[in-house]
Amino acid sequence: MPRTAPPGHTPRFTAYSARFPEGTDAFVFAQYGCQAPSREEAERAAAGLAALFTGPDGPDLVDRGSFCDTAGAHNVALLAYWYDPSRHRRWRESETVRAAWDGLPAQGPVGHWREESVVPVERNETLHTHRREDYATSGLSQSGALELPETQVHDYWGAARDRIAASASEGLEPAMPAFEPQDPGARETRGRRVSVDVPGNVALIRTAQDWSASTLYRETYLADVKPVKDRGVDFLAENAGSGCIAARNLTEEAADGAPLDRACTIAWFASLEHLMTWCRSHRTHLDIYASFFRMVGGGEGPLDVAFWHEVSVLPSGSVTAEYVNCDPRTGFLPLATRSTTPTT
Repeated sequence: MPRTAPPGHTPRFTAYSARFPEGTDAFVFAQYGCQAPSREEAERAAAGLAALFTGPDGPDLVDRGSFCDTAGAHNVALLAYWYDPSRHRRWRESETVRAAWDGLPAQGPVGHWREESVVPVERNETLHTHRREDYATSGLSQSGALELPETQVHDYWGAARDRIAASASEGLEPAMPAFEPQDPGARETRGRRVSVDVPGNVALIRTAQDWSASTLYRETYLADVKPVKDRGVDFLAENAGSGCIAARNLTEEAADGAPLDRACTIAWFASLEHLMTWCRSHRTHLDIYASFFRMVGGGEGPLDVAFWHEVSVLPSGSVTAEYVNCDPRTGFLPLATRSTTPTT
């Protein structure tokens, strides 16, 4: 794996990178969302979807979160992981799941969307500031099947690319070099079921924060870091020139919708380079970076807010994106000219 760290680089804090069990080639990360004018409507719809995530082929992990999108709609999303893509395939093709999804109404106040990614392990990287056994976090780090050995490949620009094994032999060049969204007024997506052909080598990031166990840094994080992070996500969601196709700032929740002391951002970029360019050079991310290190350098003791992220570069054909009665700004719908729209 290539190393682009500066000579003599020593990370300023301890971090860990997930290691999958030997023989694991790929995993599935799926987002299923309900979009509505009110939170109550979105929650009722999500309760119906949540009942599907059960059974012998159900996901290994399910997280839940909610957010308001750029159109002002309320979204409740179920975030599911399968460590065996064949189990996900059986689940998705089961009569119960197919009938429920294919039977969703394409009219009314509620929209539904799904974005499912089959992620090759060699095109994925993770980074955690705390060991899984020390702090309860969401996402891949919850799985007892994963090891989290310490890594020195972090705390420098380009480290995320270095942690992606495929980057040693592949350029990971995007099929869509620039993100140029279509005019929302020119697309009819409400009242329709739309499947979008997702370009190859888009980048997906899920980055999260968990302050549930924090006693030392909780107030500092909430007052000084989280607002800066939220502004950065808002910038990405509203500025296509960054190469960000969609950015979602989720408050994570228990299964019954009760808010938890953790949050995550999920964002799609036209390429890994677009993501990394924003990270290393745009003021909104540099402000996040600076606020984090001011907190870490505060000298209050060991950092007890857990941070982690997952970044993947998805090859052509590995992402399924489908939207039922959704606002045209949702997810990959700004690329609707690359879509097929079945009859409702």
